[in-house]
This record gives sequence, structure tokens and C-alpha cells, in this order.
Amino acid sequence: MDIVSAYWYTSDDRLLTLALQNAFLTIIMHYSRISTVPDKTYSASAAVLLNELLKGSVSVIIALKKIDVDMDTSAAYTARDPKSLNRAAASRLPSYLHLSRLQNLTTQVFSSDCYKLAVPAILYVIQNNLQYVAASNLDVATFQVTYQMKILTTASFSVLMLRKRLSRTKWAALFMLAVGVGIVQIQSTSAPAHGSAVHLSTESTVRAMQPFKGFIAVTLACMTSGLAGVYFEYILKSSSGSSPPPDLWVRNTQLSLFSLVPALVPILFGGSDQPGVGYVSGVIAKFSNFNGWAMGTVLTQTFGGLVTAIVIRYSDNIM
Repeated sequence: MDIVSAYWYTSDDRLLTLALQNAFLTIIMHYSRISTVPDKTYSASAAVLLNELLKGSVSVIIALKKIDVDMDTSAAYTARDPKSLNRAAASRLPSYLHLSRLQNLTTQVFSSDCYKLAVPAILYVIQNNLQYVAASNLDVATFQVTYQMKILTTASFSVLMLRKRLSRTKWAALFMLAVGVGIVQIQSTSAPAHGSAVHLSTESTVRAMQPFKGFIAVTLACMTSGLAGVYFEYILKSSSGSSPPPDLWVRNTQLSLFSLVPALVPILFGGSDQPGVGYVSGVIAKFSNFNGWAMGTVLTQTFGGLVTAIVIRYSDNIM
């Protein structure tokens, strides 16, 4: 078991942590989106990019530390060059940042099969952007319940792609979940019209929410989440028989690396929210308005992405 997953020793601990993170993320994401006037709300695409940068940075650090533990520093340096050990000891950098560790990580990240991570990377970026759209147009309870449809999509993709078999009881439970989500949506769409607007106490502006738009967004997020998770699980477990098997955090680094390209597209080519400003100023402006709630959302989503990878690696997506 690796460095981080050791903190979630049992499957129940990992799942409980992920459940709490999901519930907290829904609340804080919704509040961060509706608590400010529209022209002062932070950019969802910028938040997704920051999330990928943070998740990738944490994965790189953990992967480097694992490489540092696995490599016998003394034996490696002594066998090749006795003076190298003294130079390494005199270095001010931590041992996991030595050139040999960075070269090892680079070799593992840019492996011959790294391209496989491009598909789930793109899907995860789309899913994360759709979550912000849904959180901006649905109340917390409706968003949280409806987003549980990802269990149904995940189970379906697991059966199709991983050839998993589910018992009749599990299929019945999934059917009841779908029925419950449908009931919640019927109640949501039949609610009074004033329930779809949020009055901001600090401003006279009224932020209107569009439940149907939010429902479409959360439905697509469930589909991309299920497909991306199952595909990522397939990559992790189909390569477990190789020698040596790719490390979880190397895979996470590859995933974040491929995520940067689709995450950068709306930042660089999405146009400016402020008409009349230059291109560079428009790009920089997308990173404004990040208050404490916005940064809390990014950090919570980053933490959830790391825990999700551990759960997928040591159990499965349906769990």
C-alpha cells in the first residue's frame, strides 16, 4: 500500500471520506456560485484549471517520494560514482527532487501507453465544468440527489466495459434510485417560480436559476463521470499484470497532464467576460473574483479527486 492510501486503510474509511467530501463539495460549490452577483462570480473554467494544476502537483510530489523510497540512493550512487553520494548529501534540495528521481518520474509519466489517459482526462474536465453549471442552477438538495445518477451510469458502463455482473438486488436498487431522482425532478420543476431565483442580500441584483438547464448539465455530468471513472479503472487494473505495474500516482500525474489541454481551451479561446479589454487582460481577468469560498471549492474538489483515485484503485467505481 502506498504513502497516501495508507491513511485510508479500510475500504469503509475511504468510502466514508469520499461521501463526506461529495456532500461538502455540493454545498460549498453551490454557495460559492450564487453568493455573488453574476459579474462578480469567479470563472468556472479557471476553477477547473486550478483544480487540475493542484491535483497534478500533489500527484507529482507523492510519486517522487515513492520513487525516492524505492530507489536505493546509497547503492546507486556508490556503484556509479563514489563522489556523487557526497554531492547528493551536500545538495540543499530534498532527496526526492534530485535529478535521478525527476528523470525516473519523467520516464514513467511519458511511457508508451500514456496516451490512454487522454480519454478520461478530457471526460473529467467536461464533467467538472458541467458540475459548476449544475450547481449554479439547482438548489443543493436537488443537485446532490440528482447527481447520484452517476451510480447508475457507472454501473451500466462497468457492465458494458468491464464485464461485471450485478445481482438482481443491485439492479433493483439502481432502478429505485432512478425513480427517486425522477420524483425529485418532478417536484423541483413543479415548484413555484419564485423558488428559482436567489435574492442577494448585499446587492439589488436577482440571480435567476434555470432548473432545466441544471438538470441537463447534471445528467451529462453523470454520464461523463461514469464513463471516465470506468475507463480509468480499466486502465489501472488492466495494467496491473505488467512488470512493474504503473504506480497510481504516476497515472494520476498522467491524467492531470492530459487534463491541462482541454482545461486551457476555454481559458485561452473562450473570449473575455469584460468587453473592450485586450486578449491578455481578458485571460488574466478569468482568474479574478476568487474569494475564500471559491478557493475552498477548488481545494475540496482537488481532495476529492485524489481520494476517488484511491477508491478506484483499491475497490471499484460502483463502490
